[in-house]
Amino acid sequence: MLTMLVLLFFPVIILFGVYKFLFDLTYKIKISNLFENINSTQDLVRLCMKDFVQISAEIFRRKGYKVKLTDKCGEEGNGLILNNLIYVEIWKYSADHFTDVEAAMKLAKCMRNNSIYRGIFITLGDFKKCTRTYCHTNVIQCINGEQL
Repeated sequence: MLTMLVLLFFPVIILFGVYKFLFDLTYKIKISNLFENINSTQDLVRLCMKDFVQISAEIFRRKGYKVKLTDKCGEEGNGLILNNLIYVEIWKYSADHFTDVEAAMKLAKCMRNNSIYRGIFITLGDFKKCTRTYCHTNVIQCINGEQL
């Protein structure tokens, strides 16, 4: 009876693996196509948050970084870790939004808690002056929509 169950579930496990591989491959192709067709900040604004995070990850990959999604920084799946050394937090605010210092404080706290000493904060908008000052003091690079 046990062997029958194993024989029954074995094909299901294989099919699930094939399906997951094809889904991941299709999504990577989608992100690559989106990346190639981005010409302005407005193109980035139109993306959903998940795609925006993946596009940002692709930018770092093409710059030679080893990129992993992480839940150790950021919220709602918007955190990356580069080369196991740099935390990246990504927010897709509107182009006219100015990021408050509290968001940078959360990133700095996550960095301290995980013994990470460099960070990058990405937003499509911009940063308030106090946020830029705080980031500079805590070794966090601020990247706004125009720089991205």
